[in-house]
Order: sequence, then C-alpha cells, then structure tokens
Amino acid sequence: MYKTIICAIEASKEGAEVLSKACELSRTFNAKLYVTHIIPYKLLPRDYQKELEENALPEIRAITSSLDIPESDVSISFGKPYEKICTLAEKKNADLIILGTHSKKGIQALLGSTANGVVNYAKCDVSLVKV
Repeated sequence: MYKTIICAIEASKEGAEVLSKACELSRTFNAKLYVTHIIPYKLLPRDYQKELEENALPEIRAITSSLDIPESDVSISFGKPYEKICTLAEKKNADLIILGTHSKKGIQALLGSTANGVVNYAKCDVSLVKV
C-alpha cells in the first residue's frame, strides 16, 4: 500500500516513539523510510544555525541508529516545519507522512501546529502519532 514514508521527528523521547511506529509501518508495507528533523528557524546567522544543528545531530543520530536507519536517509533542515516536511514528501514521492502530535485543544489548536499544517498542505496521506 505505501512505498515511501517520511517521518518527521523531534530530538526527544517522543520523537523516538514516533519513529519506532514509523519503522513498524515501513516494515509492514516494505516501504522506504526517510527521517527528517526540522529546526524552525530560517533567518538566523549561519554560525547559530550550525550550532543548533550540531546540538540536534547527536540525539537524532542516536534515535535513528538505534532503529538501524542509515544516515543517508536522515536529514536536518531549517525553516517552517510543515513546509519543509511537505516539500520533502513531494521530492521523495512519499505516499505517507508520519509525525507526532501533542493533541492540543481549544485556542491552542487554532494557532496552527506543525501537524495541522502538514495535514492541510500534504499531497499524500498523513498519520499522526499521539505523544
């Protein structure tokens, strides 16, 4: 059913949980799995961007390597998370995007989370993992 899956994670325990579920699905469907981590800043000095990336990289590598995901299938980038995730999905011809959600309610749900943006702009299926 699914051939290519994009999993967007945070550098956290919750990110590891989301990725674990994505791995299960990719094995079930024998699908290619790509992992991305988006740092939600774009207009920052390059030195600071590099520092943010260097801080996130060890944790992202630890999470992905623990699940035997090759480094070549892992990316870290800067920008609006939902835009970067949807762009990567289009580039890789993904048919499923998986990401975590904190399931906010009330006014917070209206403010536009990453999950909400992906659900509204993705051209493929989206699966939200409640963390």
